[in-house]
Amino acid sequence: MKKLSKRELIESFRKIKKETVLWLVILYEGLLLVPALVKGVKGSGNSASYFGYHYLEFFLILALGTILFYFVTLYILEGNQKIVLYSSILLTWGVFMELLLLFPGDDDLNSGFIMRNIILLLASYVSAVLAGILFIKIRRFRQDSFSFLLACLSVLLYILLILFGVGPGGQANPEARTNLPFPAVGSIPVTEILKVFFLMVLVCLLCKQARSKEEKRKRLMLSAVYTGINIIGMLAINEMGSLLIVLLVYIAFIVIYMQEIKYSIAVIAAGVMIVLFGVMAGEMMTDSINQKISEKELISCFYNREVPSASGYHGGSGTIEDFRPYLVEYFNGKSKGKDRKVTERELKKIVGNAQKNALSEAEEQAVAALFSDKSEIGYNDMKTAVEDRKNQSMLIAMSYLLSNQDDKEDFLGTYYFTKIYNYYVNYGDANFLEKFYIPKYGKVKTRFYCWTHPEWDNGDSGYQNYRARAGVRDGGLFGKDSAEVSTVPNADSDMIFVAMSEMFGNICPVLLLLLFFMLFWEGKKIVLSTRHEYNSGMAFGISFMIWIQAVFMTASNYGLFPIFGMPIPFISNGGASKCVTMAMIGIMVVMSAVEMEEEAVEDERTKNRMVILFRYYISQPLRHLCGCIWAFICHAVREQKKVIKAKIRKKLKEKKDGNAHRRKR
Repeated sequence: MKKLSKRELIESFRKIKKETVLWLVILYEGLLLVPALVKGVKGSGNSASYFGYHYLEFFLILALGTILFYFVTLYILEGNQKIVLYSSILLTWGVFMELLLLFPGDDDLNSGFIMRNIILLLASYVSAVLAGILFIKIRRFRQDSFSFLLACLSVLLYILLILFGVGPGGQANPEARTNLPFPAVGSIPVTEILKVFFLMVLVCLLCKQARSKEEKRKRLMLSAVYTGINIIGMLAINEMGSLLIVLLVYIAFIVIYMQEIKYSIAVIAAGVMIVLFGVMAGEMMTDSINQKISEKELISCFYNREVPSASGYHGGSGTIEDFRPYLVEYFNGKSKGKDRKVTERELKKIVGNAQKNALSEAEEQAVAALFSDKSEIGYNDMKTAVEDRKNQSMLIAMSYLLSNQDDKEDFLGTYYFTKIYNYYVNYGDANFLEKFYIPKYGKVKTRFYCWTHPEWDNGDSGYQNYRARAGVRDGGLFGKDSAEVSTVPNADSDMIFVAMSEMFGNICPVLLLLLFFMLFWEGKKIVLSTRHEYNSGMAFGISFMIWIQAVFMTASNYGLFPIFGMPIPFISNGGASKCVTMAMIGIMVVMSAVEMEEEAVEDERTKNRMVILFRYYISQPLRHLCGCIWAFICHAVREQKKVIKAKIRKKLKEKKDGNAHRRKR
C-alpha cells in the first residue's frame, strides 16, 4: 500500500482525468438512463406512471463509488483496476434492474423504496472497504484457531436456521429456511454468509505452505468432515443451490491445491457415490409411499377433499386440468395391452370408496352416461371420456385407475407428482426418515423432472420453468417492443436474466456473463502472481464461487440446467447478497495489490491445534468405531460358528442314532 503526500494526491487526481476506460464506464452507467426512461413506466394512457428518471439518484452514487474505488485501487493500492470496473458495471445493472422490477409506483412508498436501496448500495461499498482493510490489517483470521471458530459459528448458524429459519422475504416456508428473522431489520439471508465461512475455512485447511504428507492427509480429512457438515446443514434447510456450489468449490480446491490425483479421484468418486445413494434412497422411499398410499389419500391430494389446508392440485388455479393429456396418454398405453373391465355398479362403488362418501347427483349421471350403450367399460372407454372432457371424467377415471394396486403404482411411477409425497409426509403415516428426506428429494427431483419435461404441470410445479423458457423465446435478440416489465415469477432474483431477456433481449445476459468470466480471469491472474498459497486460495475461491454461481443461474434461466433458487451475484435483488459479494471483491482488489510478506504468527498451541483436533475428534472416534464394528463382527462370527457346530453335532448325532436303530432292527 502506497502512502501519498498532499502533492502526490493532487497530482493523482489530475492524472485520473486521462483514464479513458474509467470515463467510458461512467458514460455507460449514465447512458442506462435512456432504457430506464423507456422501460420505467407502469400503466398506460392517463393512468401511466413514469418513474425511470429516479435512476439518476442511483447513478450519482454509482459513478462516485466507481471513481473513488478506481482511484484507490490504481494510485494507493496499485492493484488491478479491471476488477473494479467489471464489478461496477455488474453492480450498476443490479441496481438498474431493481428499480425497473420493484419500484412500487405508489407515492406513499416511492421515497421509502429509494431511500432503502440507496442505503443498501452504500452498505455494499462500505462492506467492500471494511473487508479490504480487515484483510490487510488482521492476520489472525488466517490461523487455524480462527478457522475452527468459523467452523463452530457455521454449525451454530445452521442450528438457528433449522430452529427459527424463515424463507426468502421473511415468510414462513417449510421448503426453504434461508433467512434468520430480526425484529428491527426484518430477515437476513444467512446462506451467502455461510458460503463465505465455508470458503475461508477451506482455504485455511487446504492452502497452507510447507505441508508434510501426514499433515496433508489430516487436513484433507478435516476438510471432508467440514464439507459434510455443510452438506447436511444445507439439506436440513432445503438449500439445494448452495449445496451444489459448496460441492463444486470443494472439488475444485481438491483438484487444484492438493495436487495429487488420488485425492481428486477419491473426492469425485465419493461425491458420485453420495449422489447415487441419495437418488436410490429417494426412489426407494417414493416406491414405498406408492405402495402404502391409498386411493382415498390420492384423491384427497388431487382434489383437496379431506384436508382443505393441504396444497392439492385442484386449488385456486385448477391445475388438475394440466394432467388431462397425461391421463389420456397413460390410458392409451394401457388400452393396447390387457384390459380391466368394470360394470356400472362396480364403478359407482369405486368412485364412492375413493371419496369415502356417496356419489353426488352429477357424479351419478356422469357414471351412467359412460354405460349408455355398454354393460362394461375399460381403459379405452376411460381414455375417450377424459379426452372428450366429459363432466366429472377426471375424477371418475382417476378413481378407476387408482383403485387397482398395480395400476396405481404404475401410474405414480410413470409420472412424478411432487405434491402427493408432500401430502403423505405432512398428513400420512410417514416415518422420520421419510419426513426428513422426501421434501428434499422431492424438491430436487421436481426441478429435474420439470426441466426434462418442459410442459409438465404448467399451472403449478412447472410454471416457473415454462415461463422462463417462454420469456427467453419472446425476448429475441434485442427484447420486446412493449414498455412492460417482465412478469416471470421471481423476476428480481432467481429469474432476473429471463427478465433482462424479455426487456432488453438475449444479448444482454450473454454480455453480462462475459463480464463475469472476465472477472474470473482477473482472479486467475492473482492466483498465478501471488507467492503465498493462502492468498492464492482466497483469490481462486472468491472468483470461482462468483463465476460458477453466475454460470449455473444463467443456465437455469435459459433452460440448460434445472432451476435452483440462488441469487446471481451483483445482479439479483438482495442487500445481504450484494454486501457479501462486494466484500469479496474488496478482498480481491487488496490481494491484487498487497503481497503478504509476513506469515501469520501462531503459538505452539495454535500450531498443534490441527493435530489435537484431528486426534481427539476424528482419528480416535473413528478408531473406536472401527474397533466396535470389528468386535461385533468377530462376536457374530463366533456365535455363527457355534450355531454351525451345534447343527453339525446334531446332524451327526441323528445320523449315529439312526444307524444304531437300523442295526438293532
